[in-house]
Amino acid sequence: MIFRNGKAYDSGDVHISMFGSISYEVTEFTYNTDQEHLANFSLGSNKKTSYSMGKINETATMTLRLASTSAIEKAAKGSLLKIKPFDINVTIVNEENDIINDTLTVKFQNQGREVGGDMDLKKQFTLFVLDIDYNNV
Repeated sequence: MIFRNGKAYDSGDVHISMFGSISYEVTEFTYNTDQEHLANFSLGSNKKTSYSMGKINETATMTLRLASTSAIEKAAKGSLLKIKPFDINVTIVNEENDIINDTLTVKFQNQGREVGGDMDLKKQFTLFVLDIDYNNV
C-alpha cells in the first residue's frame, strides 16, 4: 500500500539487533543480493533468445561507533574474526507503513580502527554473509 503525502520510512524507523541487544550504535548498514545472469544466443539470431541464472552473491557492510566495537571485542576476548556466525535483525517500521524485517546471518570479515579528525570515531566492517532472509514476518 502506498500512502500519498504520508510519512516515508527514514533512519529513525530502523532498529538493528544483534547478540540479543539493540543497544549497539550502528550508524550505517548496507546489504545486497545479486545473481549472475547470462544471455543465451541461438543460431539464426543475433539477439538474445533466452537467459540463464547462476550463483547468488550476498554482501553487507556495517559501520559501528568505537564504543560498540569495543564492547563486542571485549565480549569476544579481543578478536571479532573469531566470532562464530550470528544473526542481525533489521526491523523498519513507522506509524503509516507495514513492518519490514530482514534477518542476515553473518560474521565479521575484518577488524580495525578508523581514526581521523572527527569527534565521532567509527569504523565500517565488511561482513561475510551466509544468508539474507528478506521481509520475514
